[in-house]
Amino acid sequence: MLPIEDIASKYLKIVRKFVFIPKKLNTYITQSNCDIVHIHGFMSIGIVQAINAAHKQNKKIIYSPHFHPFKYLRNPLLGKLFFYLILKPILHKIDTIITINKEDSAFFKRYHSKVIQIPHWSNISQSHINLPKQKDMILFIGRNDSNKGLEHLYNLPTHYQVHCVTKGPLKRKDFILHERLSDSELSLLYQKASIVVVPSKYEAFSLVALEALSYHTPIVISNRVRIADYLTGDSGYSIFKYHDYTDFNNAICKTLQMNNINFKQLLLPFRKENIQEKYYQVYNN
Repeated sequence: MLPIEDIASKYLKIVRKFVFIPKKLNTYITQSNCDIVHIHGFMSIGIVQAINAAHKQNKKIIYSPHFHPFKYLRNPLLGKLFFYLILKPILHKIDTIITINKEDSAFFKRYHSKVIQIPHWSNISQSHINLPKQKDMILFIGRNDSNKGLEHLYNLPTHYQVHCVTKGPLKRKDFILHERLSDSELSLLYQKASIVVVPSKYEAFSLVALEALSYHTPIVISNRVRIADYLTGDSGYSIFKYHDYTDFNNAICKTLQMNNINFKQLLLPFRKENIQEKYYQVYNN
């Protein structure tokens, strides 16, 4: 893994996107002396530039799109135009596509012969989990924008203790706002929360949900949060219909009453060692 380095770029006002300066991008790939270039992202001109630059240098290319269905983008039409006119024509230059859920797997299998689905892994040590849960404490972590579904929480009854790790202001004065937390402070909130909610319009996976489960905290997620593709059993999580506030409240009530949750079983698909081995196999092949 190379050190993080910002490759020189410039802003194109006409498309409101940053693009790499081609010479700098080509030099960066050359000087890395790598065998494989692993590219992450979807709705970005830089992704197309990176694929073309790596292909020109005869590098093997692995691509992780972190795909969002077009209907969930801010501008679905522009998303379709970008994919079908700009990105799709160069997918043949890619050796392997790595997806993170069933939805993006099904989508990219239409356009590429080698698609492998691998989830994200959890890095949280189980030895750090030692705090008791606070009764009726609900935790939200995410941006304060329309995609993250914070409005669901505004419709909750007032007897819940709602903590929001986000950027203020919030629309309810009884909510507790946390900004600029350290990792250790965030860890304490994860451990103390009765449940963590992820009411997003769409999440290709959800690291927040994975971190919550890793801290042995149950989750309530919308039916558009795709970590659900890996969850099994009927305990430790609840799924509600997005923008159905009654269903959201019912899911919270149901999850708060869950006991004897087998978190070890829930976390099996996300074991770091197993997932790293899958990546090694992709690279070696």
